[in-house]
Amino acid sequence: MRRASEGLNNSSIARILTAVAIGSVLGLIVGVGISGGLLVLLSVDPHSLPAVSPPAAYDIEVVVEETYINRIMVQSANEMDGAMSITAGRMDLRPGALAGFVVEIEVGPLRPVIEGTVGFRATEDGSSIEVALLDARMGRMNLNRLVPADALATVNIDIKRLLVDRVGSQGLHVAGVESDNHTLRLYLSREL
Repeated sequence: MRRASEGLNNSSIARILTAVAIGSVLGLIVGVGISGGLLVLLSVDPHSLPAVSPPAAYDIEVVVEETYINRIMVQSANEMDGAMSITAGRMDLRPGALAGFVVEIEVGPLRPVIEGTVGFRATEDGSSIEVALLDARMGRMNLNRLVPADALATVNIDIKRLLVDRVGSQGLHVAGVESDNHTLRLYLSREL
């Protein structure tokens, strides 16, 4: 009797070890597959905007300093409705109608830091400028595919409202947008 129970125990142990080995191999394969899928999904090249240059003719050049943009960025963002709020942020203007940004957002008890790049361009109808998200990262994780396409829609609506309220009544249109390391320049024209 004793030998039969020992054989049964060895057989049971062998089955358990086999099941653990098969489970580990399958778990490894599934884990590698999921990791590979996430890597492909999240490693996306940044979007780009066409090269910009000031228009040949314009009537007014509006210069917006980087310090002003930084002062109003967090305040304006938090006035919009959203699931998260920005606790800190900074924008760094770059040549080519581009700006890098770093924001700290509050999502429940978490405060992740998101970095990225936005581009500025005149809207097709010339009524405003549009801010387009070109790249967003949290650490090494690329967020481009996770950010909704209309993430900056409210910002663009507010910019358009501001320009129409202040400039639109003068019959001016945005003819171009450009930036350097410290200023964002809007070129306004009476002709489109």
